[in-house]
Amino acid sequence: MLKKVVIDPGHGGRDPGASGARTREKDIVLDISLKLGKLINDKYPDVEVIYTRKTDVYIEPLMRAEIANKANANLFISIHANAASGRCPAGTETFVMGTQHLAANLEVVKRENDVILFEEDHSIRYESFDYSRPESFIIQEIYQQAYFHQSISLASEVQSQFKNTLKRVDRGVKQLPIFVLWKTSMPSVLVEVGFICNAEEERYMSSETGKQQLANAIFQAFSSYKINTENRSAFSPGDSQAVTNNISASNKVEFCIQIRTTSRPVETTPNNFNRYNNVERFQTSQTLYKYIVGRTTDYAAAQENLQKVRADFNDAFIVCIVDGKIIPVSEGLKLINE
Repeated sequence: MLKKVVIDPGHGGRDPGASGARTREKDIVLDISLKLGKLINDKYPDVEVIYTRKTDVYIEPLMRAEIANKANANLFISIHANAASGRCPAGTETFVMGTQHLAANLEVVKRENDVILFEEDHSIRYESFDYSRPESFIIQEIYQQAYFHQSISLASEVQSQFKNTLKRVDRGVKQLPIFVLWKTSMPSVLVEVGFICNAEEERYMSSETGKQQLANAIFQAFSSYKINTENRSAFSPGDSQAVTNNISASNKVEFCIQIRTTSRPVETTPNNFNRYNNVERFQTSQTLYKYIVGRTTDYAAAQENLQKVRADFNDAFIVCIVDGKIIPVSEGLKLINE
């Protein structure tokens, strides 16, 4: 269950972030963050909302991650406004921890990580994090793979809302080595809500209407993510007999266990998957690969398989395969019961 979410307004205090013609990033993202938190509190009073800051104060990057980790939060959302040198583009983009787009987005990496330089002892406290040397954080990147699927899922929901609901330019979901994502021990995303150097986008982001709409879009993404995540375990074994009976008649939906998500293809050999020899790989986008085991048309059998598989893959969960595509188990069950 998703019980705690940390909302992280980027920058603050002596660190203004990027600056536009008349606004500063730290002010815009704080307002959006507070609006987002209120939406979550109003709709989901059982979800605890924790802010890394609620006022114009400087919070060091290490402390932002520690706030989330010490709270045992289920989700971390960092909100920023983008900038660029030279001709300023437009659009929104959402980042998860990774290295795949490092070369193409080095300017973003430098801007979001250079906040570390505000700290006098940064060379000591952050010596193991050097975005110019990918090998310096490869161990933590591997650790973050445990949350990669969830992070990608939320990031995709955010971009979908921006594109389809707000009609913003969609710059996609990307992977970058950003410190606050590197150090959080939970699914984490960094959302760039627009370019403050773009006059039109600055006007939109700094207006009350724009800030509320952006907060609403991120909230809708959060809500979809919450529902999809909790639906994975929303069906009890007592429901399985009716499901199984329906499947026998239709034979359109298969259940299986998703055990891993990667940004690069991995050979499905037993050595790569804890000696499992029936792993299947699905490419669901240009940069996303999912791995499943244990196809069955029996939902009860899938539930039993899940308990066994979690001994080796503790983040595993049930999904469905329909027409060769992986879909959430909630959607598969709906198809069965139609």
